[in-house]
Amino acid sequence: MLLRAWRGFTAWRRGRPFWAGLFVAAGALVILFPPFVGVRLGDMVISIKTIGGTSALLIGTLLAICAVSLWVQPGFRLAAGIVTVLLSLVALVVTNLGGFLVGTVLSLLGGALAVAWTDEPKRPKEAGRADLPDTDADRDGVTDAGTDGEPGAGPGTTQRVQPT
Repeated sequence: MLLRAWRGFTAWRRGRPFWAGLFVAAGALVILFPPFVGVRLGDMVISIKTIGGTSALLIGTLLAICAVSLWVQPGFRLAAGIVTVLLSLVALVVTNLGGFLVGTVLSLLGGALAVAWTDEPKRPKEAGRADLPDTDADRDGVTDAGTDGEPGAGPGTTQRVQPT
């Protein structure tokens, strides 16, 4: 049963930009965390209570929405990725250096992964080099000549090309 659940999760994960959403969600949590949590060091409490807290709440929530949309609607991955990149850059300026740079870097990485993700399967590599053009003619200086108005220069004829 556990194996079947894991295979189901793997199939679900492969059909969407899962890692992009995970990085964006982690970045959102890191951006949301510092303004609302006081850190206690012995008798001293470090608390950041500024306007950055309001900005962090707004930007962190929007980043979390982008992360969920990457998982739920992979068709919107380009829009969500672009919005994520823009929000993470704005967070750098307005929310305590974007979660002390960690949240911004995680969100930027997730946004880049979302923009780059595709659902097309990978093509297997072909054996040999059959897809490359024949380079023997290039070494000899012989190339195919097109129809450029010269008599006898049809699509199948070859001409010598002077090296420059």
